[in-house]
Amino acid sequence: MTITIVPAYRVVAKFARQYRTLAYEESVNSLERDVREYVRSLLSQLHPSLVDLGERSVITQMGDPIVDDLVTSLRLLDKDSPKSIAEKAFLKCSEVLPESSLDANILLFPGDGSSRVLVNQMRGVLGFSLSAQLMLVFLWPTDNWKDWLKYTVTHEYVHLLRNLRFPRAISSGRLVFMNTQEPETLLDALVVEGIADTFASNLFPKLKPQWSEPLSPKLLESLWHVVHRRLHVSDTLEIRRILFGDNDRIPPWTGYSIGYQIISAFLKNNPGACLGDLVSLPAKDILSSSGYPIHYERQQK
Repeated sequence: MTITIVPAYRVVAKFARQYRTLAYEESVNSLERDVREYVRSLLSQLHPSLVDLGERSVITQMGDPIVDDLVTSLRLLDKDSPKSIAEKAFLKCSEVLPESSLDANILLFPGDGSSRVLVNQMRGVLGFSLSAQLMLVFLWPTDNWKDWLKYTVTHEYVHLLRNLRFPRAISSGRLVFMNTQEPETLLDALVVEGIADTFASNLFPKLKPQWSEPLSPKLLESLWHVVHRRLHVSDTLEIRRILFGDNDRIPPWTGYSIGYQIISAFLKNNPGACLGDLVSLPAKDILSSSGYPIHYERQQK
């Protein structure tokens, strides 16, 4: 197994220092131009669709920073050596769930310090994996960010392994499994997020993300009808709506919470199973063997 952690935020800080004397819009535009070029060079070995997605993600997560403030914050971030923190977390992951064929780059980029989602909800760390070869992690120095960096890279480690078993590519705006050409569904997303959070929670039991809290039985009964009839859905926007909530009919983190409960039910229902087994099992097999939940009969009014 080869994991290479790249503190890409240092390069972003170098770019930013060059534009500190420029007017605000000119400095941000110049920074964005250089970062785009840098990201594309880092991702050049990936499928073009993933390169585009990675570039958009980095620029979106960076936001519209005041360049001088960005330089100061990244200097503060670097003092605590996020690369070293991530390396130790990955070492722990590899000891518990080894995978000799894994060869991945982990890119540490700055997030947006004005993002309430990143700073307040994600505790200064947000990550996602584009493939089995690449993980993007976005950082901002806020309270306890170092602990949540460990949790996040551990969570994303499972995504790397899952992507290795079930490689995906983007086709017509959707993620498609390359081995079967079938689209990734809401069920696939629920299950992998549940496995990832279960693994991270096992390694760092003192860290409890809010979405790992079980839904109340009454809320679950009402939401499960909404989720269950959409398990086959492959529309990316609809999957995100269920996972993250929509500030309307779907509460925040609904999909993550249900995914976590599906995996908890599977492990309880299959006491001989381990997380290593789950990484390689298709999502539909995990759900069918979990016994989750009782299929509520909706009363007709």
